[in-house]
Amino acid sequence: MSVATYAPVATGYPKEPSSPLESPRSTHLTPDFDSEDDGAAVEFDAEAGIELKELDHGEGGADAGAEVSDDEADALVKKRKRRESAQSFELYTPDEEKAVRRKMDTHLVLFVALLYLLSFVDRSNIGNAKVAGLSKDLDLSDSQYSWLLTAFYISYILFEWMTVMYQLVPPHIYISVCVCAWGVLASLQSLATSFGYLVVLRALLGIGEAAFVGIPFYLTFFFKREELAFRTGIFVSAAPLATSFASTLAWGIVALGDRTGVASWRLLFLVEGFPAVLVAVWCWVWVPDSPATARWLTPRERKVATLRLRRETIDAGPDGDEKAFKTTRSMTLPRHKKKFQLKEVAKTLADPKSYLTAAMFFCCNVAFSSMPVFLPTIINSMGFSKLASQGLSAPPFLFAFFAVLITALLSDRWKSRSIPM
Repeated sequence: MSVATYAPVATGYPKEPSSPLESPRSTHLTPDFDSEDDGAAVEFDAEAGIELKELDHGEGGADAGAEVSDDEADALVKKRKRRESAQSFELYTPDEEKAVRRKMDTHLVLFVALLYLLSFVDRSNIGNAKVAGLSKDLDLSDSQYSWLLTAFYISYILFEWMTVMYQLVPPHIYISVCVCAWGVLASLQSLATSFGYLVVLRALLGIGEAAFVGIPFYLTFFFKREELAFRTGIFVSAAPLATSFASTLAWGIVALGDRTGVASWRLLFLVEGFPAVLVAVWCWVWVPDSPATARWLTPRERKVATLRLRRETIDAGPDGDEKAFKTTRSMTLPRHKKKFQLKEVAKTLADPKSYLTAAMFFCCNVAFSSMPVFLPTIINSMGFSKLASQGLSAPPFLFAFFAVLITALLSDRWKSRSIPM
């Protein structure tokens, strides 16, 4: 029996198979070249499939009368059935993509989650400090303590626009400066001698940490849209974990302060604030600006990490309109290379979904953000010692940590955002 051979109607591929047994499935291009525009090597959406046509070798062709055995033909057909799409023509294998994604999870997502944990510890440990003697030593009234909390959130809200800096400043520089800034400011709280000194530090701390809320946007430089929910969930889950961790750590610091004679709240601010300064140095060399600059990826992994996001920049138009596909294909850039545009901000502000999600987040934080700063005081007022109050503040937030992860995981698995919410 004779077997027809096929070739893809697309540019950038090797020549047609020279024999009937040379299946195009074996073709594997690697992204080891250094061309900046890797997208030129493939001009189609791999998951959308590819048009194949039968080659006419002609009667005089070398392959016209080629014969193969029935067993060989069956094996060839089975090979093709296993992958009827253009998967085999991609510039990387599914296993390579999975390995790169896992490496970015362990090296990047967990690292930015650690940074968020440090930031949340530094903003919320004032609740533990109050129980540890802050209000008594500085002679703070309840109204003044409330202003210490409010000062942080006023500046935090006013400076959240700095999220746009991720497109204006290299992320490794911007994130490192933010982490160092809030680490220094949080540590300086240990030297506070008055309400005025402390309220200024709290306001400045809000500015430093407001710049860090753009991390979910930063993660879009590395992950596909359908991969983001769980990764963002890991990042956000650091907040309840931080509060649980801070309460447990505060329990140990208060016990240590009672033995050393140093004011427990001063020791608390210093021990929980200064590590961020050290991590900022690590951040400078560890955090990449894009997949192509990740030091912890091999050269090939960097290519795979870049190529796998090409499809994220393509808008094929309604019903897969080919003209729209070709137009946007030539105009789009990876997210980390796009320039900041005010019209994109205007589109976001005009989208009702922006206000709906903001309202949901507001309602969630009204309840959540007040717990770390007031729960230790509430427990202490119930008759527990200041040491026990620190320890008993941890369990509720540990439960919240797992709830966030499960919700994000289900969101990605079901490919739905509304149902888990």
